[in-house]
Amino acid sequence: MRLLYPIATTSFTAAAVLVLGASRFVGMYSHQVFALALVVGALWAVVSRGWLAWRGRLYRRFPWEWSKPETLALRRQVLARGSFWLVLGMTMVYIFPRTDDFTWLNISLGVVALVRVAASAFPATQANPGPSVIAGLGAVMLLVDFGMALLPTEAPILRLAPPFSGEWVVLQGGRSPMQSHHLVAYNQVYAIDFVRLEDGKVFVEGAEGNAMAASWEAPLLAPVGGRVAVARDTMEDSVGLNLVTEQEKAAGNVIVIATESGHFVVLAHLRHGSLMVRGGDVVVAGQPIAKAGNSGNTTLSHLHMQVQTHEDLWDPDNRSVPFAFGEAGKTLRRNDRVGGD
Repeated sequence: MRLLYPIATTSFTAAAVLVLGASRFVGMYSHQVFALALVVGALWAVVSRGWLAWRGRLYRRFPWEWSKPETLALRRQVLARGSFWLVLGMTMVYIFPRTDDFTWLNISLGVVALVRVAASAFPATQANPGPSVIAGLGAVMLLVDFGMALLPTEAPILRLAPPFSGEWVVLQGGRSPMQSHHLVAYNQVYAIDFVRLEDGKVFVEGAEGNAMAASWEAPLLAPVGGRVAVARDTMEDSVGLNLVTEQEKAAGNVIVIATESGHFVVLAHLRHGSLMVRGGDVVVAGQPIAKAGNSGNTTLSHLHMQVQTHEDLWDPDNRSVPFAFGEAGKTLRRNDRVGGD
């Protein structure tokens, strides 16, 4: 029985870090995953500390006996595991959507993170190095990605006009996989997902279906003058989450505008039947061209936007490039807000 706790703790820690690492490389390294890890980790801390206390193997006085020579192994354990949960909590709070409808959830998860970090200061009487090593490696991975999220964004290659009015927030975009799931796609590194805010909120109270998202059917404008290279309006909008397995359908209904600079501006996941332009049309910046929808590979109604080097999104040579709005605007990243007016 004395081996049960160290084996369970090692297995649990290894599984948690492996899931985080796997999510990083498949574009699912998100605030949802971090929040789930924190909640499960906190529940495990409560259950495991209760079990240790019941078995008489909880080192209750450790925080007050930190400097004793005989606690060196436990100190290393507390630092490694506490660091993992501290960095995970910091990154979760940093990347969580900072909108009015998520404020209390964000605060609550911050409290959960603090509880989990504090629980690390009450270890078992016998040190278990396995989870400590794994947690330390996980903390390093998180720190590297968190550092990337804090770096300045890259200089824009093309400057555009905002393709909408009102207030919008970046839901996916940035230099770190914590900020953008687009980084795993060769052709979407600098793509940005925008959602519209209504009274500071992503979701509309009392609404149902796609109308729950404030972005639904929001008017979209041409962000640049040019020729419409692609105007595809063949897909029905899904309601809520829709996972598309065929890559040519992933963008849903889409408009691609060819610019004088030789770049192509993409607006994707458009509302079925809302397109106001056709291939070959010439548009000017600010011209109404469509409405935001929920077609293609989506979780909720939003606007996917990117600037790329080729007309075809899935051309093997196609690459996205950084862009910004206005003469002084910066390349955007997660949680940046844009006022289209």
